[in-house]
Amino acid sequence: MSKIAQFRKRAADKYFALELEEAARYGESLLQEHAHNQTTQTRAYADDLYNLARVYDELGDVDRAMALYTSSAQLYTDLADGDPTGYSRCLNNLAAVLFEMGQEESSAHLFWQLAAVQKHHGNDTDESFADGLYNLANAATDKNYKHFALQWHNDALQLRRGFGNVNDIIDSLHSMAVMHQENEEYEKAVSLAQTAMELTQGDEYAAAVFYLAQLQHLCGNNDAALRLYIEAMGEIRKHVGRYHPAYTRVAACYAELLSNIGRVRDALAMQDEIRTLIEGTNGGIYTEEYAFCLRETGERHMELGEYEQAEAVFMRSLRMACFQKAVLTPDIAHLIQLYLRMDDPNRALEMLVYALMQNNEPEPDMNKLLSQISIAFNHETTPTFDDLTASINALNDRKKIAPILKKWRQWEAELLFFIPSYVAPPPTDPDTK
Repeated sequence: MSKIAQFRKRAADKYFALELEEAARYGESLLQEHAHNQTTQTRAYADDLYNLARVYDELGDVDRAMALYTSSAQLYTDLADGDPTGYSRCLNNLAAVLFEMGQEESSAHLFWQLAAVQKHHGNDTDESFADGLYNLANAATDKNYKHFALQWHNDALQLRRGFGNVNDIIDSLHSMAVMHQENEEYEKAVSLAQTAMELTQGDEYAAAVFYLAQLQHLCGNNDAALRLYIEAMGEIRKHVGRYHPAYTRVAACYAELLSNIGRVRDALAMQDEIRTLIEGTNGGIYTEEYAFCLRETGERHMELGEYEQAEAVFMRSLRMACFQKAVLTPDIAHLIQLYLRMDDPNRALEMLVYALMQNNEPEPDMNKLLSQISIAFNHETTPTFDDLTASINALNDRKKIAPILKKWRQWEAELLFFIPSYVAPPPTDPDTK
């Protein structure tokens, strides 16, 4: 095997192993070997230039990538018989690099030059051109040039439909749906996502159904959303089982919708199933997902007027957060809201003071809760956190502050060691709803 072939193989191996810096090193050695053998005016050299440009492009070295793309494009046109396909690939990638660099006008000019080249050679329906449009549309989306992005996505979609590559069509449909969703044009997003879902098969089908369910949820098409959430959960169970994180993500959205439409008891049953699944996966160890699940469960109990159950769930989440030294504010905020609903402003205020002692820069929602507590006490004026802090700081006499600190230390001990765990009823299958 020649040295050129050896360097080419090593560069390719490193590239596919995602060892890009090593791939670049072997690629540079390959170009040097071409120069040594005086083979720098060949199609093979143009291909090697292009491949090395892609490596630098992915490494983020745009200057080197642009130089190599440009050299490769020039060589493709200089070859005796020409190579319009290779030339088009280079222009395609150059346009994308220019766009990423913020040179939108140069990028667009280069891209439409590419269109003219392909049309001249009878390749105006070349798949690489459609891919280039799609990639450029994604780059425009990232740069917030939504008008250009939507037009290029639509052009790419029309071309891809002509080629018949289903996966490419699905990618275009999904990207356009996401754009319309971000623009709050939900009906348009639903139409595109529906078409994408109908084309999707295999393992990706559940994700397509889930996305359409979320869009229907946003549109207020609750019956359709409920049906699709259940279908997505069924697909996930069939392929990877209920304990897969994808199942709990869908189930959480399903429970949220049930609560929104007044089926709170059904939502609570779904939340309890989610909690059981998470505990079965992580053994009940604190995670953000687990804490969120507990808080959602507590909220459902609170909506149903089951205050003792709600307090037990919120306290369990708070206890776990204390053990893990996690942020306590969300759990404390839920407990404050609960105590206010229970018409117990004293306990609500105690929780607020505890929050302040844990964090001297409370979240904005805490100021709102302080106002609600003040109203519950029938105060004529609403105190601020500055007022509350000043009151605490004023207790600089050790004899005065010691009993308060002792109370909080005792409260923490009870929280950490004596609060019973929340025991939920057995979960039910959403398919039976």
